[in-house]
Amino acid sequence: MRKFIEKIRNVYPLSDKALSLFLEKTERAFYPKGHLLIRSDVTARYSYFIISGYARGFFYKEERDVTIWFASSGMSLLSMNGYMFGSAGYENIELLEDCDLLKISNESLNGLFEENIELANWGRRMSDQIILELEKLVMERCFISASERYHLLIKQEPEILQKVPLRHIASYLGISQVSLSRIRAGVQ
Repeated sequence: MRKFIEKIRNVYPLSDKALSLFLEKTERAFYPKGHLLIRSDVTARYSYFIISGYARGFFYKEERDVTIWFASSGMSLLSMNGYMFGSAGYENIELLEDCDLLKISNESLNGLFEENIELANWGRRMSDQIILELEKLVMERCFISASERYHLLIKQEPEILQKVPLRHIASYLGISQVSLSRIRAGVQ
C-alpha cells in the first residue's frame, strides 16, 4: 500500500486528511488474472485503482481486440462513459495479472471530488495524464515507425515484456504479432 500511496502522491501531493477521506470511501478488491473488470456493453458503476498488478484497456474491431492502453500500480481503471455519463462505454478492461485494487462507486468518487478540492485536483491531474497518454499514442502512430514505438515502450516500461503477452503489445503498437517478432529479432 505504501508504494501505491507514493504513486498517487506523485500525481498530486494529497494531504494525509484527503488521502484518508479517499481510502475511507473505497473497499479492497482482489481479482484474478484474466478477469474482465469492465465490459463495453455494460454501464460501469465503479472505478478502480491499482494497488498492485497490471491491466489493459481494449475494444473489439472486426472480431479482434485492439489494446489501447496499459495500467499498473497507482493508476485508475474506469469507463469514462460510465463515470461521467452513467452509460456503457466502448472499452473493456482486462486484468493481465492477479490484481489488488481499491474499488469505489462512481457516485462516491464524484461526491469526494465535489467535497474536497485536493481530491478534485488529484482527479483532474489523473484525467490530464490519461489525455496526454492518448494524445501521445495518436502522435506516435502518426509520426514514428513501429520499431521506434516498440523501443520507446520498452524504455518507458521495461517490465512490460514480463507482464504482458506479446499479442497485446503488438496490438497496442498497431502492428501484427509477426511484425513485432521481426522487430524483436532485430533488437536481440
